Amino acid sequence: MEKLYEITSELHALTEISLVTGGIRSAGLPISMYKPKENTERSQVCVLAAHPSESVMYLEILKEMAKHGFTTAGVPLGRLMSFEDDLTNLHAAVDFIKNFPGIKKVILLGHSQGGCITSMYQYVAENGIERFRNPDRVIPFPEVGPLTPADGLMLIDANHGCMDFLGVDPALRNWQNGIDRIPELDLWNPDNGFVEDGEHHYSQDFINAFEKAQLKRYKEIYAIAQQQLEDIKKGSGNLIDDGPFYIAGSNQSAYINKLITMDNHLLHHTRTERPLLHNGGEFTHEVIVTQRQCLKPIRSELYAGGRYWTLKRYLELQMKFDEDFHYDATGIWGLDQDFNPHSTRANVKGIHVPLLLEGNQGNHEFVNIDLTWDNAVSEDKTLFFLSGANHGFEVMTNAEKYPGEFGNPSATFADYVAEEWLAKPGRFLEQ
Repeated sequence: MEKLYEITSELHALTEISLVTGGIRSAGLPISMYKPKENTERSQVCVLAAHPSESVMYLEILKEMAKHGFTTAGVPLGRLMSFEDDLTNLHAAVDFIKNFPGIKKVILLGHSQGGCITSMYQYVAENGIERFRNPDRVIPFPEVGPLTPADGLMLIDANHGCMDFLGVDPALRNWQNGIDRIPELDLWNPDNGFVEDGEHHYSQDFINAFEKAQLKRYKEIYAIAQQQLEDIKKGSGNLIDDGPFYIAGSNQSAYINKLITMDNHLLHHTRTERPLLHNGGEFTHEVIVTQRQCLKPIRSELYAGGRYWTLKRYLELQMKFDEDFHYDATGIWGLDQDFNPHSTRANVKGIHVPLLLEGNQGNHEFVNIDLTWDNAVSEDKTLFFLSGANHGFEVMTNAEKYPGEFGNPSATFADYVAEEWLAKPGRFLEQ
């Protein structure tokens, strides 16, 4: 390993950034930065992480990569933002870093939902929006101007691009009532495979029925949202431009209303052998099998078991499905990926800059990384999976054979990415 650098942290603010479509302005969009104290060719390369949540500003992997001499930064784009907000704000952040003193290259990093947004951004920056000009869209994709492309892209445990849909709970008799449930579709019903303090395992018949009912419920809710927006346009709504929209059984969080996280036999493994990085830097090549634990979910709570939206934002995140929609041990199928701006599987088909794909073994998003890899067209693409890390790079102590087996997953990640990918001569550095 190269020497480790001392780093400092800074906080900056972008001004005059549109945070809400319609022209409302913010005093500043924060950007955290970790900078090596020593100026080198490495410090001229900045890894910029973007995500809706403020937690992106404090990602441990950013601090660890900065210790290898690279500048890193994190920008929270805001929750419930429109496609236009995400693209506009990320464009401003990329330009801010591009013009920051001493920076010559900007590498976008998208973790989880951030991977959906950064891949959408880079796709549009390289290709424009023609793919998204679809007459079936209820809310047209925004006519954004030219975006500054990043010099590289890192998709880190990027999610499936449909996480809120996967949280739709078809067991609710009424989609706005989180209490009254249909026993035959209830994930918490022991007769269906739920185990109070153990590993849940649902039958294939239950899974098939749940998936079918989930798709039906999504279409019902979407039609209701469309009608409410039409009422607003006709002047019979409660507001003149938009409205609140709350779904009792739907949430993006990993442990809420999701069959895929309650049954670890789903989204369980890669379809073939892949490179797996271990503590200490060793690689093995094997079928990657999840290390995640069955979660004990939350339900019927205002913020945890449900999801709050605006009508337009909910409708903008429109999904299209085939009749064969389903999910199994290796992926999600029957979802129109090209229609979905948040699909990493579709977006990488138009991304040509150096591309790094990484999945964490202690979760389910690594299955999406496996599928995304097959569609990537970049001539400079790299794939690996990380052993012993959950989605947030915390240690999967439940899977350790002995204490400390997995070490510090963030440091293991950074040691490889910084020294073998970012520092590869000719990629972002001259030598």
